Amino acid sequence: MAISWFCQWDATAGSSPTLDEYDHQGLVAFLRGCPGLIEGHVMTPVHAHDPHYADTLHTSPALVLQLEFAEIGDLEQNLRPHGTLQMLAHEDFLPSLAGSKVSHHAMLTRRYPVAEPALDVGPEGLLSYLVEYEGPAEDENAWHLFYVEGHPPLLAKFPGIRKIEIYTPATLISALPFVQRKAMQRNKTVFDSAEAMNAAMQSPVRAALRKDFHNFPPFKGEAAHYPFRTISVQGQGSVQGDMLWRG
Repeated sequence: MAISWFCQWDATAGSSPTLDEYDHQGLVAFLRGCPGLIEGHVMTPVHAHDPHYADTLHTSPALVLQLEFAEIGDLEQNLRPHGTLQMLAHEDFLPSLAGSKVSHHAMLTRRYPVAEPALDVGPEGLLSYLVEYEGPAEDENAWHLFYVEGHPPLLAKFPGIRKIEIYTPATLISALPFVQRKAMQRNKTVFDSAEAMNAAMQSPVRAALRKDFHNFPPFKGEAAHYPFRTISVQGQGSVQGDMLWRG
């Protein structure tokens, strides 16, 4: 099962950092050289509308990276003390986000079918609607079981949906000096554009999903919903099996 590594830049009190175009282009170029990377996704905030979260979508992080690897060892190789991803912690890297609060975590990636997956993606990328359930749940296995049995089939009914992924935590060994997040789950739906997402959120499917949400097993914490413009980067593939974590 593929591993997705999420790294998130959040504003601190009184700040509103924005990834500028120079840093964005540099980040895309940097990811192309990341050993073992299958695909990377650079997600920056964009305005879109969900009627059930209209008051909270403006609080999106300044940047979220999602980096996909075939094995957790491939990811951890990049997070060693001199690994490639240590560059993200350098104070002169991404200066437009200086002062942001940065956190990360690794998650197992589950993919679900859609009627018409994205094929030809233009230079403006796609729209990712990223959700994070903070948790915990009273019974996390029961929570996940309920979610994966009922939610993906409903999500797949959205008009114009291009991708569905659900993520659950993986234990990560990392030398990166960022806080590791404790989220119980993430999920991502993908659309062609903010306009396509807005149209989907006005469909009857959104009401059905909201009804399903109210039937979730008991859980605590925030359910954060973030729309992002997403530029994807093809990586170099998997590293060799002997390139594992070495202390």
